[in-house]
Amino acid sequence: MSPRRHPLTRRLAAAALLALAPVWCHAWGQEGHAIVAEIAQRRLTPAAAAAVAKLQPGASLASVASWPDNIRGERKDTFNWHFVDIPRGHHEYDEKVHCAPSDKGDCIVNALRRAQQDLRCAPTELVRQEALRFVVHFVGDLHQPLHATGDLEGGNGFKVHGSLHGQTCKGACALESGNLHSLWDSGLIRRTVWDWGAYVDRLEKTLLATQDFDLKSGGDQPADWAIQSHAVGELVWNDTLIPADGTITDAYYAAVLPVLDQQLALGGLRLARLLNETFAAPSCSAPVETTPWPSAEKGLKPAANLGELKAQFQAYQHRPAGGGPSGYERDQAQPAEAATAYVTARARQVPKPALVLDIDETSLDNGAQMAQNDFGYIINGDCTPVPGTACGALAWDAQGRAPAIAATLKLYRAARAAGVAVFFITGRKEAERAATEANLRSAGYDGWAGLVLRPDSSHSVYSAASFKAGERARIVMQGYQILATVGDQPSDLSGGYAEKAFLMPNPFYRIP
Repeated sequence: MSPRRHPLTRRLAAAALLALAPVWCHAWGQEGHAIVAEIAQRRLTPAAAAAVAKLQPGASLASVASWPDNIRGERKDTFNWHFVDIPRGHHEYDEKVHCAPSDKGDCIVNALRRAQQDLRCAPTELVRQEALRFVVHFVGDLHQPLHATGDLEGGNGFKVHGSLHGQTCKGACALESGNLHSLWDSGLIRRTVWDWGAYVDRLEKTLLATQDFDLKSGGDQPADWAIQSHAVGELVWNDTLIPADGTITDAYYAAVLPVLDQQLALGGLRLARLLNETFAAPSCSAPVETTPWPSAEKGLKPAANLGELKAQFQAYQHRPAGGGPSGYERDQAQPAEAATAYVTARARQVPKPALVLDIDETSLDNGAQMAQNDFGYIINGDCTPVPGTACGALAWDAQGRAPAIAATLKLYRAARAAGVAVFFITGRKEAERAATEANLRSAGYDGWAGLVLRPDSSHSVYSAASFKAGERARIVMQGYQILATVGDQPSDLSGGYAEKAFLMPNPFYRIP
């Protein structure tokens, strides 16, 4: 951790950064990059901190975070490395389309991957030093929502005007002859606090002190971050918040400030973890370990047997003959009870508390369908409750026969009794809305605040993590404070926008 800066030091650092400002607006401003870098600096492991200090003697991450912007004019082939142009209305990242090579470079997703590899493996210290600066900068850029939004050059071509806090401003505030991109680069930050160090302290005392950012769960690669930022970009740039004439008011600022805070905090925490993991690697290219097939003759333990594993799944689901809960039910109760305790206690402390629940294997139990298929995944086809026949997942969903998971239903009712708004966010498609609503009600869930399903047009490559993080951001922008998100997949919990994350057990399948 670095020591907290004296206010004068902060002002001098901010002035130095501003003096290096590029003439175009295509990235977080110096403040945004410094905020992300400083959050990361405070969370470096000793090994990572030593490696950074060796590459940047006497310089903080914040002091070099904007360097890649300053060299774009002379190194034209790096121009496109700062963003990925995914048009609004598109929900997938396609490397061939969105990251195609050009004389200006490809895109930030591939550039960040290369920079991280160079940081570990480049043959010279000079190249590794540059790679460190690129990594710090690109992680910051990737969390600016308009860096993953392709329309009108990421909002650079969308003119905005108006006032914040009763004042109009020029230049970095981008509210007089400005544009939406530069408003997000610097304007919103500067209209919150002028001193970027004070912004870091503010986040440390609020968001970073109260929220568990589940960074090690699903959807944790640069491409996933790009899709998550793109989803947020669609939220902060839409006709409901900004009229066609580009008028910005305090209502816009109030709606997007929680998103701004989340993206800066996420960027800093993800940068810290990326650096910590990079410098924790024992070598540049560890040899691939190969394990021979276990052999009884060599005295090795036999490989797991699929039939035995299926028998274990069945035993895990079934209640013992003497009564009492199954092992599965006991494991479900633990996170659900912890979530209940946290949500009901915290509900009294916030004006608009919310709880987000996944559906399948979190709120509804599809164990009967999986068991009928011998734990194979069959999506299409009929589903009749006849032993020995297949049961298609879509047909099962349409029948609405899934019972409630008792522990989650208890959590749901406790949250509703405490005045908490409950939202369901599911990977099911919009076409299944009527059947899903009917199943939830028949299982005992009623009175929810919202049910969010994936668009019918989304492809399988549209990760659950990216979709769900963006939808939680949408809830936050409605003024809710999400106290907890509960799901059975790591991808249900990734990407922030909830104070706490609770993982329900699911030994049966994984969804990215």
